[in-house]
Amino acid sequence: MIDKKKLQNEKELIYLLLHDKDAIDKFYDFGLTAKNFSQEHQSIVSLILETYDLHNVLLTRKSFKEKLKSYKVPKERISQELVFNSCYASKSSLDDLPVMINIIVEQNVRSSTIKAMQEFQKNKSEKNDIIAIKTLINDCQDILDGAGLKENKSYYNDIRDLSKERIKYIEDVRSGKIKEEPLILSGIREIDYTMVNGFEKGTLTLICADVGCFKSCMMLNIGMNVWKSGNNVLFVPLEMTKEQTWRRMCSRESRVRSELITRDIKSLTDEQFEKIKKMDEIWDSYDSKFYVMEDPGNTTVLKIQRQIEKHIDLIKPKLVVIDYVANLEAHKERYGRNDLEIGDMLKTMRQMGKDIGFSVLSGAQLGRGALNRIRKTGSNRDKASINSEDIRGSHEYAADADNIFAQLKSVSQPNELLDIFCVKSRHGPTVFENGNIRATLNIHPEYGLITSPHYGEMIGEDGEEGKNGDAYSYDDDLGDLLDKSETDNVLNDSSMFSEDDNMYDYTFYDKDDNSDISASIEDGDDKDEFETF
Repeated sequence: MIDKKKLQNEKELIYLLLHDKDAIDKFYDFGLTAKNFSQEHQSIVSLILETYDLHNVLLTRKSFKEKLKSYKVPKERISQELVFNSCYASKSSLDDLPVMINIIVEQNVRSSTIKAMQEFQKNKSEKNDIIAIKTLINDCQDILDGAGLKENKSYYNDIRDLSKERIKYIEDVRSGKIKEEPLILSGIREIDYTMVNGFEKGTLTLICADVGCFKSCMMLNIGMNVWKSGNNVLFVPLEMTKEQTWRRMCSRESRVRSELITRDIKSLTDEQFEKIKKMDEIWDSYDSKFYVMEDPGNTTVLKIQRQIEKHIDLIKPKLVVIDYVANLEAHKERYGRNDLEIGDMLKTMRQMGKDIGFSVLSGAQLGRGALNRIRKTGSNRDKASINSEDIRGSHEYAADADNIFAQLKSVSQPNELLDIFCVKSRHGPTVFENGNIRATLNIHPEYGLITSPHYGEMIGEDGEEGKNGDAYSYDDDLGDLLDKSETDNVLNDSSMFSEDDNMYDYTFYDKDDNSDISASIEDGDDKDEFETF
């Protein structure tokens, strides 16, 4: 039976969408789509949103008639035109928009709940109670997520009150009354130098590179460094299974070549297997956790957020690594506008981290134009420039990301060195300690390991645990960094980033001294690059 009140409410809402751009923006803010409308109105709403997204204009009667020409059946064209005219002639006020949207949401929740209960009864009779209940719980969560009416609260602070709170905090830290929470660093000296605030909650950092240029490798390295420094990490691999993720991590930590763990297990020596078991023992000793999320089907930012919220007491992540943005499914319909879809995802990721309390690390691809321009510079990359518009897919990257790094294989040693550029740093410099726009990292593709050049100096010929034998200290380095940031009056003062600046203690970056790498490489046979491990 057709609900006439529902249809009339939809017509009045469509009237606003046909006459006011603000109504469309507010419609999007509620997270609604054309699917929330009855069948006879869905095509009209789809065309309204599509026209707005593609051309930033309202759907006119003339434009609608042009669209109707694609209908092959005359009866359908006439039917749609009558519906359009009826909606266009309806009258309503923008002030009533929240009420009209609320009515549509409640009607959708009601009908979706009925369907969910019908599915529950079906699963209960055909399968078992446990499966039926689990499916019902997920269906109900989907209904809530799709309702589009989440309570958004705004918080207001008098800056004078906030100032007193922060000064009291600084005073308590200085007196030793409370302990300051350390910055969350990447463990790669060059990256940490430009990221003055580290992986602070609510921030978004992007790693950009060409296909096969170690984006996933870099994100996994940073994730593991953050984990080993005592912070919980959630890794969301959209291109790998959890088993593939483990093999990469295992190869990196044990210094056993990845192919021996993947497809040539019987060739493992006793010594190599002992390294893997030792790695596992070390992991067990960590208080922090490294979680791998493998979501069935297509993954959206909202799905990731739901899982984190559902298991927040268990996961409590300080860093969420999503490998990577382009592999996520859009959670808003943008009708082919990939740039707008990416913008939606980036904004949602940043807000998710801000609300729940973690930083987000993800990746993107560099555009062909930038790659061709850089290749023309040859080995003289210190004069090459990479801009935020060089990132493939969306200009939204520049606006939404706090930190953007680009990386390319070295021209002279593509299997051993990786050039990195700081494209954007919201709170720090975009040049490195030596004043150059480019820094070079060591890459060990056979293990999936990326380190600062300082690591290379520590690699011993005997394969022992480093030349100095010193213990590794994260706290000393973090303390130095915090002391430096507290004493600098101006964040971007050039003195903060002078060449003789001693803001980092090298012992922090010796956590993985990698002294066993040269001992593991046999007669240079491992020099080949493995872009996938």
